[in-house]
Amino acid sequence: MPTASLLAIGNELLNGAVRDANLFWLSQHLTRMGFCVEYAAMVRDVPAKIATVVLFLLAQQPDVLLCSGGLGPTEDDLTLSALAEALSVPLVLNSAAADFVEAHYDRLLAQHYLTQRGPVFARQKMATLPRDAHPLPNPVGTAPGVKLEHQGTVIYVLPGVPAELEAIFAASVAPELLRRFNPGIWAEHTLLVHCDDEADLAIPLRDVARRHPEVYLKSLAKPFPAASAEGLQVIAVAVAPTADAAHATAQATLDDLRRTAEAAGLRVSDVLLSTD
Repeated sequence: MPTASLLAIGNELLNGAVRDANLFWLSQHLTRMGFCVEYAAMVRDVPAKIATVVLFLLAQQPDVLLCSGGLGPTEDDLTLSALAEALSVPLVLNSAAADFVEAHYDRLLAQHYLTQRGPVFARQKMATLPRDAHPLPNPVGTAPGVKLEHQGTVIYVLPGVPAELEAIFAASVAPELLRRFNPGIWAEHTLLVHCDDEADLAIPLRDVARRHPEVYLKSLAKPFPAASAEGLQVIAVAVAPTADAAHATAQATLDDLRRTAEAAGLRVSDVLLSTD
């Protein structure tokens, strides 16, 4: 299974001024694409700290590193300079990125959202990328996304504005990841186990997980007394080359859990949901 790490950058995230949505969204979508997200971190807009966290994440040798935030035109947008520092490469004005920025201003002017272009230095800042990086079109905003590679890891840097990040991911990142890594089809099945205490499920869950090591099996805790009245949700996640195989593997695991839990005296409800 290919691996991914995530990094969200911005003082506003750690000050509590903005609730991060990007790490959650990226984790969810990468997981459903068949990736294993191994690390997710947040860091302030401090170049040395950004570089330190980037180098730590790269040292774990993920297949993919996705960063969000810090691509804008203002002086506190420092992600690309910090990334260049971490990788020991210079920043250079990228002509393709400059074309993307100017094309976006053309659209804004044509739609009468603006009466003039932003300052030259600000437009150039958004088009200045680490050497050998490639810009990714931004269908929603001005600053392009950025892609580069470092020692076997593909690095994507996306804007922090969720609508922009999601648009670039859908248009450019996801199709490329699926082509490059062919991660497989993701399927999740769920059932409910009624128990007074989640600890009552620990041994059945352990035994089933050992019999199905290829499946991610997890109980989702609830406060007392909801686990007994409503049921404790247990998910089985499988990744396989085909949807049929992924669903069959997840369902077989839950069938095993049903038998094992019932043998331990626990009541199990029918499957609650099945998604892919």
